[in-house]
Amino acid sequence: MRCSVQLVADQLSALMMPGDALCLDTRGDSETYPLLSSELTPLLISDHREGAIMRRRWNLPALKEHIRTSEPDRKWLLSTVDSVYQSLCIYEYHKSLAREAFAAYHAKHDPDGIKMFAAAMMAGTDEELEEFAVAKIASEANLIAAINITRNTFDIFAQIVNALALPQPLQIEDCTISKVRDVLPEGTLRTEITRVTKLHWFRYLAGFSNTIKHRQLISHKPSQKYEEGTGEYLGGGAEVAAFKHHSRKFKSYWVQEVLEGTVEMHNEIVSLGITLNEHCLTPALP
Repeated sequence: MRCSVQLVADQLSALMMPGDALCLDTRGDSETYPLLSSELTPLLISDHREGAIMRRRWNLPALKEHIRTSEPDRKWLLSTVDSVYQSLCIYEYHKSLAREAFAAYHAKHDPDGIKMFAAAMMAGTDEELEEFAVAKIASEANLIAAINITRNTFDIFAQIVNALALPQPLQIEDCTISKVRDVLPEGTLRTEITRVTKLHWFRYLAGFSNTIKHRQLISHKPSQKYEEGTGEYLGGGAEVAAFKHHSRKFKSYWVQEVLEGTVEMHNEIVSLGITLNEHCLTPALP
């Protein structure tokens, strides 16, 4: 499984947001992970829970070697590990496209918001109106893709946990991150998965994904942002409407805010991967 070197390498460096981290240690497995060799600067997770920034990475080759040597009957899991990596690459692609969709209307390019206002009022030239229409579609389509691939990656990860950490694994078709969490033995891995699945952004992404899958799309409206108090124009973009999923209500957010939430969840996926490695690779005490 390979990502386009030119495209995704750019996503993994120049287009990273503050706090972004694709924290995968792929050294020793360069055939499968050509983009993240030992010659590249590691992309590290920023963990502030201890009061100081900790630099950590998920060692995928070590996990795959464990599967090859200790779980020879489950070598199909190797492709599942690859799927997690590939999902993170796909996410980076859609995240950057969603973030840049309205770049022409950011404050540095449209300092007074006149260009975006005119386009929204259908008052521009045909070329300007087409540019605006493309920006709207690109923003919504890529945000949906980024959210869905993030939520799906948790369940792909759950397949690995299911096979490696449960004494009696669930059926593959019944395996989700929540169901695996509920039957895991007590320990650090269960504690960490429980913590992550209670986070606001995990619940937001799960609610968003389920709503657009089963009910309807959530309104994605171009809008202009101003600084509260001063009225300073901050630029144009898109706003995701508030919605309700089951008993939970989620407020409206700017696309940039939702993307930051997806970054947080990708950091958590990597953090859970590190915990899984510790669970599988740490020798049991006598």
